Amino acid sequence: MATPHDSLFRETFADPKHAGPLLRAMLPPAIRRLVRWRTLRPAAEFFREEGENGLFVDRLFTARIGKRLAFLLLLLEHKSRPDRWTALQMLAYIVAIWREIHRRSPARRYLPIVLPIVVSIGKRAWRTSTDIRSLLDLAPIPKAERATILAMVPQFRFQPLDLAACTSTELRRLGLSLLGLWTVAMQQFVAPHRGDDAKAAAAIAEWAVVARRLLTTSNGRDAIDTVFSYLLRVTKLGRRRLHAILEQHLGAKRMAKFVSTYQRITKTSEELGHRRGKAEGKAEGKVEGKAEGSAEVVLLLLRQRFGPLPRATELRVRRAKPRQLSRWARRLLTADRLTAVFADC
Repeated sequence: MATPHDSLFRETFADPKHAGPLLRAMLPPAIRRLVRWRTLRPAAEFFREEGENGLFVDRLFTARIGKRLAFLLLLLEHKSRPDRWTALQMLAYIVAIWREIHRRSPARRYLPIVLPIVVSIGKRAWRTSTDIRSLLDLAPIPKAERATILAMVPQFRFQPLDLAACTSTELRRLGLSLLGLWTVAMQQFVAPHRGDDAKAAAAIAEWAVVARRLLTTSNGRDAIDTVFSYLLRVTKLGRRRLHAILEQHLGAKRMAKFVSTYQRITKTSEELGHRRGKAEGKAEGKVEGKAEGSAEVVLLLLRQRFGPLPRATELRVRRAKPRQLSRWARRLLTADRLTAVFADC
């Protein structure tokens, strides 16, 4: 299942206007100058996830380098420590893209460039190797012959953007979009303080100026809504305290009309249930009405996020108990696919 960190990162950087500044910040200056950034577009899906073991590309974009089309593959690494297998994961993605392109256009003489770009967010610095050859078992090979062996195997490595030691000032200098900056700041400076409310609140306060500027943009409220829901998942502040913190630093007027997605789900389902229960006029009717109201809200949000639903899914939701519906409602806030909402159920 996708983590809240993955889901927020994907939602923010799916848009080229937010992904572009991040990609520019990560590429070497010489390569950055070659890319025609106005041509940056989300790539078509070159392969889809199949079941639990399928590949998933976090974000894939196309852009022109000169007159040729190139691919920029953006991956988030947000774990307690860097994953030594990331090189294998990235290489698998790149080969899958190449295989699909070759399948679709077998007459092509050359494969397009695919640039792997990994963002590492977390407390621990990236010290594990980024070279695929470091994963090979060379123990049986005499040291004198290892260089010969390594010259015969595939070569691949990547250079991550490691934010472990990044300061607030350095992050601001990367030139990210407002939403991109707000997203990375919450993940890098707030999420690590999950068990310390005071530090989490202080980190939010430090970045409040970005949130205030973000609220003045056309989709600012939706952006704050998304991050608000993320913070509910990755901190222990709770809705009331988090709302109070944002109100203190963003202003009461700005927050007066602000209601998070989670709050809307809860409020709407309770209102629907109350109306249905009142119409029934019985305690049993109130309970059933609340459950049915919650089910309809969950179905509505599922359709908005994932499109038409299978008949079996609709029946499952309508027959679910209130506790199940509440759990699914929380999951769909950050789920990247329909099956993730119902995982382990």
